[in-house]
Amino acid sequence: MLRAGSGRRLRYALAALALLMVVAAGCGQPGRQLSRAVSGEGGKGLLTPGGYLEWLGELRKTGVSDSQNVDIAITAEQFAAISDPAHFTGDEEGLLWSGENGWIEWKVSVPQDGFYNINAVYDAAGDRPVDIVRGLQIDGSYPYNEAENIRLKKSYVHDQYPFQKDEFGNHMRPRSIIAQGWKDIQLVDYSVDPAPLRFHLTKGEHLIRLVAVSEPMKLKSLRIQSPRILGEYAEPAAGQDLQGDWVQIVEAENIYRKSNTSIQITSQNHATISPSTGGSMIYNALGGEQFKQQGQWVEWRFEVPEAGYYEIGMKYLQSYLNQFYAFRTFSIDGVVPNQSMLNVGFPYSTEWHNMTLNDNGGQAMLFYLDQGEHTVRMTVNAATAMPIYQSLIRNIELISDLEYSIRKVTGNFDRSSGAGNIDLNRDWDLVKYIPDLNDRMNEIIDDLNVQAGRLAAMSTGTTDTENSFRMAVSELTKLRDHPREMANRLDVFTKIQSNLGTWLFRLQDQPLALDYLWVAKPGSKLPKAEPTMLQKLGHTSLSFIRTFTKDYDYRRKTPGAIDVWVNRGRDYADLIQRLADETFTRETGVAVNVNLVPDPNMFILGNAADIQPDVALGLDNTMPVDFAIRGSMLDLSRFDDFAEVAGRFRPEQMDVFSYDGGTYAIPENQNFSLLVYRKDILGALGLSAPDTWDDLYGMLPTLQQNGYNFYVNPKDHLPFMYQNGASYYTDDALESGLNTTESLQAFQQWTDLFTLYQLPSDLPGFFTHFRLGDIPIGIIDFNLYLQLQFAAPEIAGKWAIAPIPGTKKAEDGTIERWAGGAMQAGVIFQKTSRKEDAWRFLKWWTSDEIQARFGNEIEAQYGPEYRWNTANREALGTLPWPSKDLEIIQAQLEWYREIPQVPGGYFTARQLDFAWNDVVVAKKKAKGSLEKAFIDINREMSRKQIEFGLRDVEGNIVKKPMLPSVLRERKEGGEGR
Repeated sequence: MLRAGSGRRLRYALAALALLMVVAAGCGQPGRQLSRAVSGEGGKGLLTPGGYLEWLGELRKTGVSDSQNVDIAITAEQFAAISDPAHFTGDEEGLLWSGENGWIEWKVSVPQDGFYNINAVYDAAGDRPVDIVRGLQIDGSYPYNEAENIRLKKSYVHDQYPFQKDEFGNHMRPRSIIAQGWKDIQLVDYSVDPAPLRFHLTKGEHLIRLVAVSEPMKLKSLRIQSPRILGEYAEPAAGQDLQGDWVQIVEAENIYRKSNTSIQITSQNHATISPSTGGSMIYNALGGEQFKQQGQWVEWRFEVPEAGYYEIGMKYLQSYLNQFYAFRTFSIDGVVPNQSMLNVGFPYSTEWHNMTLNDNGGQAMLFYLDQGEHTVRMTVNAATAMPIYQSLIRNIELISDLEYSIRKVTGNFDRSSGAGNIDLNRDWDLVKYIPDLNDRMNEIIDDLNVQAGRLAAMSTGTTDTENSFRMAVSELTKLRDHPREMANRLDVFTKIQSNLGTWLFRLQDQPLALDYLWVAKPGSKLPKAEPTMLQKLGHTSLSFIRTFTKDYDYRRKTPGAIDVWVNRGRDYADLIQRLADETFTRETGVAVNVNLVPDPNMFILGNAADIQPDVALGLDNTMPVDFAIRGSMLDLSRFDDFAEVAGRFRPEQMDVFSYDGGTYAIPENQNFSLLVYRKDILGALGLSAPDTWDDLYGMLPTLQQNGYNFYVNPKDHLPFMYQNGASYYTDDALESGLNTTESLQAFQQWTDLFTLYQLPSDLPGFFTHFRLGDIPIGIIDFNLYLQLQFAAPEIAGKWAIAPIPGTKKAEDGTIERWAGGAMQAGVIFQKTSRKEDAWRFLKWWTSDEIQARFGNEIEAQYGPEYRWNTANREALGTLPWPSKDLEIIQAQLEWYREIPQVPGGYFTARQLDFAWNDVVVAKKKAKGSLEKAFIDINREMSRKQIEFGLRDVEGNIVKKPMLPSVLRERKEGGEGR
């Protein structure tokens, strides 16, 4: 029989009763909820002051204008106060601001009221491939949202050009190396305005404070300056002989500097691409999806033979933003030459095109250049979409507020995508409770129509975004016209918010690919971007012929080498090969052939065809034991120094690769769970991150009363199982462990979150909801953590992480935070004739030094999106994590544990899924649903045990393999943690 403890259920019921009382109390008055925790109606998630454009417009309405002829220099060491002297070290060149905390402020006196720009002279002090971020306060407060996160770009160069080639004639990607040196820039935010940010200072003395958000830096000076007004383009004076015949082509991949390592060179195969690929991997272009984030820039250097007027143009491909323009800001020698160069648009096309920088009438602009070297810089500019972006945020918040008002009336706070229909046989007179319902719907509908019109005006044709807006208008209009059905169609509100939220953040992406740039005398003959029919025919013919003549088998075949198959991208495989050549082969004399396996099914097919490498990397955590049961994997514990290698990892990491006394893989990297929360929103609600699940139950009424909620992956049962002391299998690994009191208690706690506590059970896109702020707290994995770090700049500094909620043990008060996370691992195949050499390679690859070097180099080369989440405990600490986050990640990883791998074990997750659906969706009882899962799992396990000789055909036990954790605990004489 299955029994759950009654104490926890009583606490659940009391917490639910408290929540219902809060909801009922909130339904007493019609209309909007005016006591929201956030500032202003419809301000959910935006707790800071207004945006820059709104702030600027309001001040201009009051008569504030630009100051005139003011230029005040302040050296960094002239500060008036600092937060902590330990964070600052001064020398003759400037101030070193170490760490990622603290603030520094200066006193400045300005002679007149007005707007000012602020310049900073700075340099990078750390080598992490991420931006320096600082907030800027004036007299103790941020003037607008964007001042909280001002990005100061680092500068990078490629370590080679022309690019080296490998033995197959393919280009090897260059490394991105940080370029040191003072950078003199005006503070700007290309998401709102390509012109420098303006700050309002009244006449007299002020305090200007910089607040650390991320990254150390060196600071030399600040300048407070009157804004420079850019004029319109002016043609050269008449009567000059401007014509000539001189062109310099600058290949786009031959950069001078770039702002981010994530800006990548690419290989394009096209009839007129320069240089031609010739059927090989030749890096001949730059950008595309790797050059799209606001504020990113690339700079090229060129030289002109004489002083005079020149045209500047480029060959580009903009096939990424369907029917939209991608925008760039151009500067020459660090100066934007005229107003038109702030917003240069590249229209959508599926073909490569040439474009000369031109005035609004299409006439090529002429730029005066002195003889000698110059630079031209292209900066990604997302400001043109900002009015639509801000309006969209407002509309999403208005929809959210309206939905919340309806939920407050009906008492339905389940935000799952399919949870809108609470009672199809009942309708609601919502206008009685929400008198301004119609007005609020009309406000949203009217503004979405306006934004759809703006999109149409900005585009070259009908866009998916515009269609999405108009579909939202259509759905909202239907709801407005049938208000009595609205309460049973709340899922429409949720879907509209999610859909609009997706487009919201895509509006800020501005991808663009470049083949080359040119600088030319007017009248010079320029290369053509569009191929002629003859060129197209020749290109197609050559490509066809190469399929017969060129050897596309890029597998390395060095004689006497061990073969290593890597189930990762080419860039990963190339770096592993280079490190192996530089260190492993040099130290051991063992050559290595690293070959790419793009599909993990290749391992299965290769095994079936008896084609196997010596070593394989990148196998997911279910494959090694699955192969080992079939006799395909080598037991690594047979090696004398195995214990030393296993000591690089937590015992629980090794358990998932162990079976029947053997260990068949070494971990490479791993996922993990974290709690993430919006500091701004929780702070406004008077809440803090929950330490235990009981803490969460206590905060849910406050969250849900204010229209928020908590996110848990509805498919993740592992934390509840292990935190309640349950096991997935019996000690002998022959039966399911779901028939225990602890298992029922865990299952009940898991499903109660989505039934009793109404957490979203099918939430589309937590990332978007978290950015918008309507779900300001939840449990995420490593990948979502990286997304928040590098793809959500608008909330930088407003969120933090913590260990996931745990369960306090009555015996000693320990809070257990068990959680899982998929791993990838390296293995050695049983049939290799090079067992010792393969083991030496696997030891080398998983060592502290190589894992640290690989992680740092892959990130430095390709950007922080390539963070290598190594499973090696020591190497993890050497990677460029924010220091506060690293402590939390390491603390959570101490509670890492996975489901053991047993024959037929794949059925466990599947049946628990079915049981969850029975309880949460079909509203069945937890006990009966879990009992059914237990029976079905045992049936499949028994079938597989017969197949692999653990039972005879009669079902009698022949062999008991024993779970790895049980063996380890018995060997150590303990009971686990």
